[in-house]
Amino acid sequence: MKASEIVWHNEESVRFMQSLSKLSEEEWRRPLGPGKWTIAEVAGHFAPWNRFILERRLPYLILGDPMPDGPGADELNARSARDSRGRSRDETIAEFVTVRRQLIAALRDLPAGDWSREFQIGKSRMTLGHYFAGMIAHDQHHFRQIRQAARNPVFIFPLLS
Repeated sequence: MKASEIVWHNEESVRFMQSLSKLSEEEWRRPLGPGKWTIAEVAGHFAPWNRFILERRLPYLILGDPMPDGPGADELNARSARDSRGRSRDETIAEFVTVRRQLIAALRDLPAGDWSREFQIGKSRMTLGHYFAGMIAHDQHHFRQIRQAARNPVFIFPLLS
């Protein structure tokens, strides 16, 4: 995946998340399905992962240093869901926007050569394009869930699928 496509997706994701400010409190707190997270919890789990990429992935990728271990996904997700239950919709959206814009700025600042350099996470070798393609797939999965749960697609930014 090209750097320009990755940056574009992340810019559009900011607009998508901002569009969620039009959801009612009831919609914002609506579960995606029986026993599933709410829209608020899904929205709230993005910022901690983006912060992790900014602080614990990109600096190491740029320097070519060995990657530190990632956080326990279940623990980080549970904590971010819990935190989201205690925050307002506007706080959650603002946090997403702030951290995602920091990520966009960091991506724009990367030298062209860094995008094609291979690195290793665990046993997997990949490029930044490959790494961020996985992150984009993760975003798109959750954005589809949010659209379905919101049941009010007129308010949800349409470009990201």
